Amino acid sequence: MSLASQITLQSIPAPLAARSAEIACATDEALMDGFRLSGDERVFEELVRRHSASAYRAALAIVGSTGPAEDAVQESFLRLIRARGEWRPGAGFRSWFYAILRNVCRDELRRAARTDPERAAPSAPREPPASLEVREEAAAAARAFAELPEGEREVLSLRIHGGLEFSRIAEAVGISTEAAKKRACRALELLRRRLSGRIPAR
Repeated sequence: MSLASQITLQSIPAPLAARSAEIACATDEALMDGFRLSGDERVFEELVRRHSASAYRAALAIVGSTGPAEDAVQESFLRLIRARGEWRPGAGFRSWFYAILRNVCRDELRRAARTDPERAAPSAPREPPASLEVREEAAAAARAFAELPEGEREVLSLRIHGGLEFSRIAEAVGISTEAAKKRACRALELLRRRLSGRIPAR
C-alpha cells in the first residue's frame, strides 16, 4: 500500500474507512467529519445523493424558477466543498448546509432583481397536475406560497421541503427557535387567508 493510500485511510474516521456500504450507513455528521479531513469523493457523493432532491425543492420554493433553483443547489454543494474546513464536529449538518443554500438563494434573488426587476419576487413553480381542478388548486397554492414575505417563505420552505426542525431552521436562518416558529405560523396563516379569499392575490 502506498504512503498516499495510508494517509487517506488514516484520515477517515473508523466507520468510513472500510467500504462504500458503511458510508451509506453513516450519519450526515459522520460523513461531514470524514469529508472535512479527507475530501473523499465517495463521501461527498453520498451527501449529494441524500440531500440534492430536498435541497432542490427548498430552493425552488424560495427562488421560484427551476433553472435558478438548480444553479443554487449546485453552487451550494460547491460551497460545501470550499467550506469543509469550517465544519465543526458536533454541529448539525442539515442546518449548516441549509444555511449555505439559503444564502445562495438570497444571492440569486438579489442578482435577479438587479438584472431583471420583474424577477425580484419569485414566481410560482410550475408543475403540471393531472386534472383541471387539481391544476387550479395547485396553481393557487403555488402563487400564494410565492407571494409570502421572504422571511416567512424561507422558514416554511426549510420546514416543509428541507425537513428541518425549528431549532435547526433557527440556526440556518440566524434567528431564535421561537422566532422561527412565529414566522412559520404567520406564513401558514397568510396562506390560509389568501387561499380562502380573505387576502386578494397581487
